[in-house]
Amino acid sequence: MENKSKYISLKAILIIMTIGIWVVVLQNAGIIPTKQNVYVKGGYIDAAVSGSVDVSGSVSIDNEVDVNIEAINGHHNAFYDHRYDGVYDRLPVYTGN
Repeated sequence: MENKSKYISLKAILIIMTIGIWVVVLQNAGIIPTKQNVYVKGGYIDAAVSGSVDVSGSVSIDNEVDVNIEAINGHHNAFYDHRYDGVYDRLPVYTGN
């Protein structure tokens, strides 16, 4: 009787381990989705971001950023009326030529 109990316990442990290993394999393969919220405090991270991002606080950029003036203004000039009150600000444009 004691032998049968050890056999059932061993079998249960092996089944649980097998299921756990397969869950990890399927997560790494991307079949089971995983989502993690990550908080970075006082450090730097390299990230490729697409889409839109809401940012609070200050942001520094160490590289070149491409800005499409036409997409901002909706027309082909370098002036921007951000308050829609007829007061235009000049957006500096550098064409690289």
